[in-house]
Amino acid sequence: MRSRKGSGHILVLNCGSSSLKYKIIAMPEEREIVSGEAERVGIKTQGTASVTHTVLGARRVIKADLPDHTAALKQALSMIREDAKEHKDVYFDAFAHRYVHPGRLFSKTTLVTGPVIKKLKETLELAPIHNPISFGLVEFCDEEYKRYPQYVIFDTAFHKTIPDVYASYALPLKLAKKYGLRKVGFHGISHKYVMHEAARSLGRDYKTQKIISCHLGTGGSSVCAIRDGRSINNSMGFTPLEGLMMNTRSGDLDLGVVLYIMFKENISPENAEEILNKKSGVLGVFNRSSDLRDAIGAMKTDAKADMAFNMYVKRVRSYIGFYSLILKKADILIFTDSLGAGVPVVRERICHNLESLGIAIDKDKNNSYAKGTADISLPDSGTRILVVPTDEEIMIAREAHKEMT
Repeated sequence: MRSRKGSGHILVLNCGSSSLKYKIIAMPEEREIVSGEAERVGIKTQGTASVTHTVLGARRVIKADLPDHTAALKQALSMIREDAKEHKDVYFDAFAHRYVHPGRLFSKTTLVTGPVIKKLKETLELAPIHNPISFGLVEFCDEEYKRYPQYVIFDTAFHKTIPDVYASYALPLKLAKKYGLRKVGFHGISHKYVMHEAARSLGRDYKTQKIISCHLGTGGSSVCAIRDGRSINNSMGFTPLEGLMMNTRSGDLDLGVVLYIMFKENISPENAEEILNKKSGVLGVFNRSSDLRDAIGAMKTDAKADMAFNMYVKRVRSYIGFYSLILKKADILIFTDSLGAGVPVVRERICHNLESLGIAIDKDKNNSYAKGTADISLPDSGTRILVVPTDEEIMIAREAHKEMT
């Protein structure tokens, strides 16, 4: 593998709680050289972990033991090294990491240095599923690939425009200010990308649109309300634990339940955090897997699977209803990520009987959707329903390239 100074080939690393997406993108032309995704990383599922890897259009899938994200990155780098022997365009000059929660320590794309690594280590508890994973890859790259610069791009930046009335918690003001306790929102890189892409595909100016964006992944999920190009609310909060039910996260929960369990089970805050972030959600209800796709496949014969699916759907619907209210009806409803773009029954059940909100899905278009950005709404739907595959990696590469030049 060789680096070429000034060429702007960026290896983007985008960690989900159970996945690792990676791309080598040639900038500034935004040409994709290599892309891949490791799935079912480090989690209990009924399927085998795998890496789907594409180089210059040629795709292959391998099954692999991927106990953690470092193992997934090592597998990806091994495949990139093999490709580099045959393709002169397969190389990179820098790493660019999606980093979920910077706390109050960072507010913009940052070049990784020794002091930056020390500061990043202070953020681990803010997003206990994502931050330790991303931090681990930053450390690995710093140790094994020292001559390559690294950049961290933060997921919360898009949500800085959320008004105080939605971002504030009903806590003592002194306590909230001391620890910066307010909604910061997440999946901002994805919500921003699909906002632009949806408006572009409809021939509209995104700065004039009212949008509800549903980023529904097999790991994390969130819904975002966007008005005139600005995020005004996000289902996630101070941490990614707030909001929707997810693969292993509980999502919204009566805090009294947490206190009750802690007292009755005599468990520590650390153990409570582990239960809420790593043992709840789809895994807690379905038990056999944390992947909603597995639950969908078992719904006809497993009552727990059916329960998990319906709980997930109802929670997404409740946020769509809330955001339709504060937007005074959305112009565009977007579905993206592995569940939102990849599973038709998820979209159909979420949109079922939402005509009162101006949302009317075309079942045939929904079921026949294959790829790309597509309108799956009925002709008379007041809200256009779009499936938009997200491309966080392009957004991350753009941010890193700005710093490189």
